[in-house]
Amino acid sequence: MENMDKIVEYAPYILIVIFFLFQNKVFVRPEQLTEKQIEIIEIIDNKIDKKVNGKYVEINAYKEFQNRVYSELEKVSNGISELKDFLMKG
Repeated sequence: MENMDKIVEYAPYILIVIFFLFQNKVFVRPEQLTEKQIEIIEIIDNKIDKKVNGKYVEINAYKEFQNRVYSELEKVSNGISELKDFLMKG
């Protein structure tokens, strides 16, 4: 009987602790952990995309740009030499 009296005496405190644990989601199911993990990964990916976007260029895009610039410089160089030849003849 004495044990039952102690249980009745501490029952409100036990209930408060149990409700507190469930309310603050101290214990979670594995499915909830998986969902939270996916959410965290998406947040990190978005932050990385925002930081990287515009700062770095793909290698292929850079090579294409570099080739285009070199071809334009070659055209300008040819144009300058043609202009020099024209001025020398004139």
